[in-house]
Amino acid sequence: MNFTRTAIMGIVLILCLCAPVMAAEKVISGPPDLRVSIEGSNEYYPDTMVTIPVKIENIGTIDYSSQNLANVAREDRPNTAKNVVVSLADGDAPVSVKTDSQLVGDIAGGSRTATSFDVRINDGATAGTYVLPVTLEYTYLYYADELSNDALKYQYRTKTETLSVEIVIKPDVQVTVISADVIELNAGTEGYLTVAVQNGGQDTGQQATLVLSSVSGSPVTPTDGSYYIGEFAPGETVTANFKVAASSDASDSSYPLNIAVTYENSDGDKVTSKLVTIGVPVGGEITFEVVSEAYVMYPAEKGTIEVVYKNTGGATAYDATSRISAVDPFTSNDDTAYLGDMAPGETATAYYQVSVSDDATIKAYGLDTEIRYKDSLKNSVISEPMKAKVTIQSRSGIGTMLTDPIVLTVLLFVILGAGYYLYQQRKQKQK
Repeated sequence: MNFTRTAIMGIVLILCLCAPVMAAEKVISGPPDLRVSIEGSNEYYPDTMVTIPVKIENIGTIDYSSQNLANVAREDRPNTAKNVVVSLADGDAPVSVKTDSQLVGDIAGGSRTATSFDVRINDGATAGTYVLPVTLEYTYLYYADELSNDALKYQYRTKTETLSVEIVIKPDVQVTVISADVIELNAGTEGYLTVAVQNGGQDTGQQATLVLSSVSGSPVTPTDGSYYIGEFAPGETVTANFKVAASSDASDSSYPLNIAVTYENSDGDKVTSKLVTIGVPVGGEITFEVVSEAYVMYPAEKGTIEVVYKNTGGATAYDATSRISAVDPFTSNDDTAYLGDMAPGETATAYYQVSVSDDATIKAYGLDTEIRYKDSLKNSVISEPMKAKVTIQSRSGIGTMLTDPIVLTVLLFVILGAGYYLYQQRKQKQK
């Protein structure tokens, strides 16, 4: 048996695949014999971009060699794959190969090389094992004709062959947002976000927790960002309530938040699903405005001023209480007023007891005033400062006379004198 094989290989050496590779050497071998495989793990999840490392190995061997100093030295061996080009295709797998064909060069017998391909695993890909075709295109030494002791003629052939590698698409939990509703979330306040999500994947998540997270640059952040689900089966829907806050610099717009599920998968590993971004609508900031006209007062007067406030924001202010700051020439022992709930567009009137000093300068004043209120989650908020207008005017005519101390003294004596005169007149009539 061994003799027959040796004889056949000797004939092949003479007729075709004779390719010495060094001075005084002749060899016999078959053509390149290439194999492909994936280096490392071949398991991937749906809706991911992955890099698949493909290893190409040449297991072609030298079957026979001989030494003869009269032979011409040859450069190539018949089992060397030259200028190998590798291509990866989708096949019937739910993937999309993003990388073009790769030139990996020569692969000698008994050696290996590797290249990589970027592959998109489709969203919603069904779990299972899939075959990806790998096409190899290369040339190899088919025949070397020894024309003389110092001359060789090479004949090469080009070969294209398609092999394959297997990938495994694993089941996972995927978050599908059914709805996202907000209750009274305005700039500078907190509100509730109600999210309904469905497990759109094929794996059952154990110890699953729905997690809400902020997006860089967004004025909306979760105050309470986790909701425990437990077992989360494929197709199951859960509804979770989260407390979220909007910073005061938010405007009347919609802002992003991320949501995902952390869970224990079928292999017992702790993993996190792909983030899903949702839009959270935010109403404008609750604002107020003083809409009453300037209240008129006089030096040395004590009276009640009325200030009318209007809710010019986009949400209701609950349990609103106003306060006014009385500064010189004003004083007040009653500088707060309860306004109650104020819906957008509603007004409320506050009454303050204010005294004006007798040396007050005649001019228009603006007294600082603000409103403390509660948002929908009963958080206490203080409005931006406003101005309550009060104008100090001088009295004219009889009003001025009645506030002049000298005039008041003279009037007092006149009244006393008139009273005494009337008393004397009545007394004389009674005699």
